[in-house]
Amino acid sequence: MKKIIILVQFIIFSAAFAFSQNLVLNPGLENYITCPGFGQFSSAYINNWSKPSVGSTDYYNTSCAGIQPVSQVPHGGEAYFGIIAFNYSGEYREYATAQLSTPLTSGLLYTVSFYVSLNDGYIQAVNELGAYLSAAAPGPFGNALHIAVTPQVENTSGVLGSDTTWMLVSGTFTAAGGEQYITIGNFHDDASTTVTMVGSTGSFGAYYFIDDVSVTAHGTTDVESHNANSITVYPNPVSNRLNITLSEQGAEQGAAQVTLYDIALREIGQQEFINSTSLNTEELCKGIYIYTVQNKNGVLKKGKIVKE
Repeated sequence: MKKIIILVQFIIFSAAFAFSQNLVLNPGLENYITCPGFGQFSSAYINNWSKPSVGSTDYYNTSCAGIQPVSQVPHGGEAYFGIIAFNYSGEYREYATAQLSTPLTSGLLYTVSFYVSLNDGYIQAVNELGAYLSAAAPGPFGNALHIAVTPQVENTSGVLGSDTTWMLVSGTFTAAGGEQYITIGNFHDDASTTVTMVGSTGSFGAYYFIDDVSVTAHGTTDVESHNANSITVYPNPVSNRLNITLSEQGAEQGAAQVTLYDIALREIGQQEFINSTSLNTEELCKGIYIYTVQNKNGVLKKGKIVKE
């Protein structure tokens, strides 16, 4: 029996998986020019990031003395940013804007995701954190009030109240075309913001850390060949194990291989099989992952799963 062909050249892999490329430049905020002070959040300090208003958005990096991550370790890498999404003593908002590598294509479906964690020094939490994508960078606004736009993607999972774990905010939307910037924050005024008390010791208000921002195009389907219907990948969302099964037609093609990648296209699991197999996903962090199933003839199916 012939062994499957494994693609080892990154450039070939990248071409095959262009649909899953993260379009956010510097998505984990790892690349900085020089360490800023608190509130000095701009492209003069952090590559490809800025703030649209006078709100005092903060940058944290383990390599920057004085602004190192505090109560929460980064979701990935060494950096993240922090924003106030609700202020107890009067409306005040903070935002961060990132640049995309290429403009979005009209009519194409995109997935937007980012991770948030409540600063444990605050005792309130909100529901309404979202992402607004625009052709031009919003602002600059000469105030720190809410930005009155409608975000294409917004949290739908209820109160974002954890200060010990990273919570995923994710959604899909169809691009109007030309969007080149993503702005993250709470785009609601105080009256339309859902505020929940989640603690008893600390400051009133809701301050969030944000990390690993992603915008990926995935078209209208994850099927990549006429053989895709002979492959079942389940469950999705997944918890402890991801199962892959070939139909009788698919199994006739011989050995196959399933590979699992994180959203940054880093390989995190691989398994060769004949008819079916199962990948252990119990230790994976919550989030979006990419899988491929291929054999000696090439890629049979690729798609996305969500770890819950």
